[in-house]
Formats: sequence, structure tokens, C-alpha cells
Amino acid sequence: MSQEEVFDQYDKFVLAGLYREYFGSMLFTRGSVSQHEFVARAVAELTGAPQGTGAYEELVKKLTNSVKKLAEWGLLELKEYEVKLTEWGQSAASSVSAEEYKRIREALAREASRKR
Repeated sequence: MSQEEVFDQYDKFVLAGLYREYFGSMLFTRGSVSQHEFVARAVAELTGAPQGTGAYEELVKKLTNSVKKLAEWGLLELKEYEVKLTEWGQSAASSVSAEEYKRIREALAREASRKR
């Protein structure tokens, strides 16, 4: 099974976003949301889509599911106030080209900007 079959665009965006924009790890204080949702919201912000809409919240939900999946599979290591890519996560993230990352970011931005 290839990476194309295993990882969807949300998984790839989480991996590549953490890798390219946060250099593979991020420290955070999360307040009232789960670690998974906090990471998903930070990654969703990379799309530049307007926050607070139903479409944006749907994107956050999908990204939260990806963060959970990637953590369960061992690509992300989530600690109390830190998320970082594991070696496997770095390898998978680095295989997402800059062009593919940009294409996914633009597609997710359009998706999160739709009026509902």
C-alpha cells in the first residue's frame, strides 16, 4: 500500500504543515480544547481561511481526526504541551512536495471558505 492510499489530503496537510511551517514540532498551551483539536486548529490557520464559519469548523473537525489517526499510527508524538513528528512522520512529511502542499492548502482554504 502506497502513501497515496494510506494518507488523505488532511493527513498530508497536518504532516506537511507541521514539517514546513513549524519545523516538525510545536509547543502550545491549549486551554479548554483537546491536544488533538489544538494542533488541528493551528494547522487549519495555515490555510488562511476565515475562522468562525461552519465550513471552517468542519475543516477543523477533519484535521482533528487526522491528528488523532497520525498520533495513533506513530507519526506524531503528542505530549502534554508539545506535538512533534516522529522519524516516520518526518519521512512521510518530507515526501509531500512543496507543490502538493500548496495545492492541498489552497483546496482546503477553498473548502473552509465556502458559505453554508
